[in-house]
Amino acid sequence: MKKINDARKDLDQLDNDLLDILSRRIEIVRHIGEMKSKQGLPVLDVQRERALITRILEKADQRNLSQHFVAQIFRQMIRYGRNAQESILAPLANESPVVHFQGARGAFSWLAARKYFSVRHTDFRMAGAHTYQEAIDAVSQGKSDYAVLPLENTLAGSFHEVIELVAKSPCSIVGEEIIPVDLCLVAVPGAQISDLQVIFSHPVILQQCARFLGTLDGVQTQPHEDSAAAAAKVHEEGLKSQAAIASRHAAELSDLAILKEDITGVGTDITRFAVIANQPISVDALLPAKTSITLSLPNEAGVLASIVNAFGQRNINMGKLESRPTNDGSGLTRFYIELDGNAENDGLKEAVESVRKIARSLRVLGCYVDREKLESETDELLARAVDVDPDPGAVELQSLPGKAPAKKDSAAKKPVSRKSNFKFDSQPSGERSIVQVGNAAFGDGNFHVIAGPCAVENPTQLDLAARDAKNAGSVVLRGGVFKPRTSPYSFQGLGWEGLRLLREAGDKYNLPIVTEVMATEQVARVAEMADMLQIGARNMQNFDLLREVGRTDRPVLLKRGLMASIDEFLMAAEYIMAQGNFQVVLCERGIRTFETATRSTLDLSAVPVLQERTHLPICVDPSHAAGRKALVAPLARGARAVGADSIMVEIHPDPANALCDGPQALSGDDLKALIEELE
Repeated sequence: MKKINDARKDLDQLDNDLLDILSRRIEIVRHIGEMKSKQGLPVLDVQRERALITRILEKADQRNLSQHFVAQIFRQMIRYGRNAQESILAPLANESPVVHFQGARGAFSWLAARKYFSVRHTDFRMAGAHTYQEAIDAVSQGKSDYAVLPLENTLAGSFHEVIELVAKSPCSIVGEEIIPVDLCLVAVPGAQISDLQVIFSHPVILQQCARFLGTLDGVQTQPHEDSAAAAAKVHEEGLKSQAAIASRHAAELSDLAILKEDITGVGTDITRFAVIANQPISVDALLPAKTSITLSLPNEAGVLASIVNAFGQRNINMGKLESRPTNDGSGLTRFYIELDGNAENDGLKEAVESVRKIARSLRVLGCYVDREKLESETDELLARAVDVDPDPGAVELQSLPGKAPAKKDSAAKKPVSRKSNFKFDSQPSGERSIVQVGNAAFGDGNFHVIAGPCAVENPTQLDLAARDAKNAGSVVLRGGVFKPRTSPYSFQGLGWEGLRLLREAGDKYNLPIVTEVMATEQVARVAEMADMLQIGARNMQNFDLLREVGRTDRPVLLKRGLMASIDEFLMAAEYIMAQGNFQVVLCERGIRTFETATRSTLDLSAVPVLQERTHLPICVDPSHAAGRKALVAPLARGARAVGADSIMVEIHPDPANALCDGPQALSGDDLKALIEELE
């Protein structure tokens, strides 16, 4: 026992030494930040960070340390250092601020406030508020220096109440923080899910978890002012029949047991929080920034187009554009817009003044550091660390650690077998990947069509759709069994019963099947029945899910995210391939832009760009991009013309009565005519 205690003392001393080293490191980082500020240098130094991570990972390998483990540590240190340097360029107005948040200790607003202010090394004090209005009032009345309130959630969307409260107050948005939302079902120790009769949480959180809650028969839900307060209520009352949906932190603070984790079941869930103050701030030009505005427009044709053009002509990106009716009898529509850029930038100021002349009212809600841009580089750098000096204008798939990536050569048509025991060394440099799904070889120079209904609705509908797909010449049958929908009240799919029906239809018509997986726990079971796994646009950066499908031997159809760059698209594919599964087909399905004439903007230029950057086959989904049946065929022809390997289209035997995406679905005859035209 003495030897163990001696070893533990040595370990304790090493921990103390590590803390001293970390303290010294951050002192040096802050000093560098001060010098950057004086010399007019940016916080982000991509080349320096890339070289640092590469060197560290090499040294970790020499010491037989896990590169993944070391990478995680240094990723956090780099982010912490960036935030520390940011605090030099954008310091707090008060050295000991009072910060209000909505909810109780352990709430997500509390977590966001603690994360944002702790990195600035200030003696800040935190106070909870029962409502958003109370928190805003505390700031506007001078009782608090800041409020931290939710601004946007990846599942629930924007918190319009917060936006409206800021717009109507004298306050301004001066910062933002991003928090992953780890929603858990929590209850008193010893309770089981079968014991539950009622579940408490914030209304937005109950909406986010509607799908999971729908699986609990006889369990009621009751809205509560805050998730952490709901957890505290369950703890105080001590009933096994009660539970709350809250964060892991809230569960720990209330001594509750976690009955189930990740209950949203749709991958990455992130909330963006606004830091609100009584006065606006100026963001240093060396930091990435965004500017939020609200404006009211008359509901007249062409007015919104004028606003969009005012920013577009000055090369200012609108990262967010949302509208809501004013409901005051004025006939106006209120818009909330987030602009990529600094409010002090001449072009942005000129655009805002131009828009002010058109709008009935306009208010700049604030200019603040773009947290996502400030922090997002690190993940990409880690993924690219095997190449110390890559082309800064391109991200290439690494395919295996230490291997040079194979680039797609349109002239090279040699087939490459894609089996579960495939080794990258068997693919000569410059050749295209061939992904085999049933009898179809994607990337072999032929043009293939994947077709089927958006969602599996019932046996008759699916049988007719599968028959039409087969008769028209499709090579793979698609069908959604788990449906990620924007509204929790929309048809969510038949689940496992839908998968069984899809498999039976595929077998009947001799077609391989592809369907979407939405959660890691679904992957193994779906892979047992499906010939190909689809990762939807909403899950393109659900890295746990990407890794999980990468561990299977099934081909993967990876859809591009709604707001994803091509670099991010390729890195998502890399997550799959890093696990050993090289059977990836990239699917361009349209991205979100200013244009509202179509559901999404189909980026056909992505096809030749991807052909230059990767060896993977490329599919185009004109149905989801168009949103209208009449546009599917022209876009499909465009996909064929720019060199795509395949298209995926939606069909339905009765589009007018489809439960999902009927307006964009083709009939069987439409599909047959389209395929004949494309041959």
